[in-house]
Amino acid sequence: MIPVAQTLFKIRPGPVRASRKRYTARRALFLMPSDRMGGAERIVRTMALEAARSGQFDRVDVFVLCWSRTGTLDELEKSGNVALYYTEAATEWRGLPFLVRILMRHRYALVFSSSTHINALCSVMRRLHLLRTARLVSRESTVMFERDFGRSGKVFRAFYWLYGKQDLIVCQTTRMCASLNRHTHGRFHHLLKVIPNPIDFDRIDAGRGLRLPPHIEALPETSLKIVWCGRLSPIKSPVRAIETMRALHDMGRPQTHLFVIGDGPSRESVEAAIDQLNLQAHVTLVGYQLNPAAVMACCDLGLMTSDIEGFPNVILEMLAAGVKGVVTTNCAGDLDTIPGVRISAEKTPAAIAEEIVALSEAAYDAKIPSFLEMRRPSSFLCKIMG
Repeated sequence: MIPVAQTLFKIRPGPVRASRKRYTARRALFLMPSDRMGGAERIVRTMALEAARSGQFDRVDVFVLCWSRTGTLDELEKSGNVALYYTEAATEWRGLPFLVRILMRHRYALVFSSSTHINALCSVMRRLHLLRTARLVSRESTVMFERDFGRSGKVFRAFYWLYGKQDLIVCQTTRMCASLNRHTHGRFHHLLKVIPNPIDFDRIDAGRGLRLPPHIEALPETSLKIVWCGRLSPIKSPVRAIETMRALHDMGRPQTHLFVIGDGPSRESVEAAIDQLNLQAHVTLVGYQLNPAAVMACCDLGLMTSDIEGFPNVILEMLAAGVKGVVTTNCAGDLDTIPGVRISAEKTPAAIAEEIVALSEAAYDAKIPSFLEMRRPSSFLCKIMG
């Protein structure tokens, strides 16, 4: 029986030379900065669970570099062959000695990460023979060279000078792949591969079974229910979603209601926009939801208003939860390959509202179920294993 999540402050360092059994057992290692769930962390969690279920590995280690346990990874332990490691360090850098301690004990069949700085760290450690693995896979979490990270941007982009020891660098879209290849001057061309994101169907199914809050259930059936989901931050442009609702009303579509799932620094701006545009009765700020699929499942359409994304996996989650379709800004590559998705030619509220009207009047795209089926985690694991 694999032990429950371990705090590495209590683990004694093992010998550098591991036993023959440890070398022959097929182990996988999944790395994440913390267990606070963002898009990259959700992918790592999904793939760790799939690796545990696949039968390809005797044991799956999930290593969390910093901060305390919040419970978002607890489900992984039910697989029986998953071990969670928490350093409980105050910063990621302070968690590194404990990671090295673990790496000295084991050789891995697969090491997987999805954060740029951790991808770079793994490449360096493999170059220094601190990380011993048959296959090192790094997934890109965003279009790093096209986003504005302020002063931190130069630091983030500098991490790519440490890349190179991976066996595979996964890009979510062709646009992301082209951008990375162009800005790194083709140095990693032979390592880059476009593999579309997997969908966590277990999470979607569990969420659909949750009970809706009473104030959501009370809405009239005649309302066109639209869901927006994401962090309330400037790059996601949640205020644009509120302004789109105003545009719908101005077009003679008052029987619409928007559910905004999420929280973040732009919440006050969103609340101010709702008041200013007199939409209090037509917008519900649901707040952060551990599993937003329940709210998604009760809605007719999805809405995405971001300025730029690596790839908005929430679009796939909305479709898997049961919305008829999603209207989105042209914020990422390969959106035009997804059935049931309409891309607004402009990022103006009026243009987005027109696409919502068109989608509401269109028939359900019968290609959606088969498209989603191709996004199962088992398919993603097969592709990254080569």
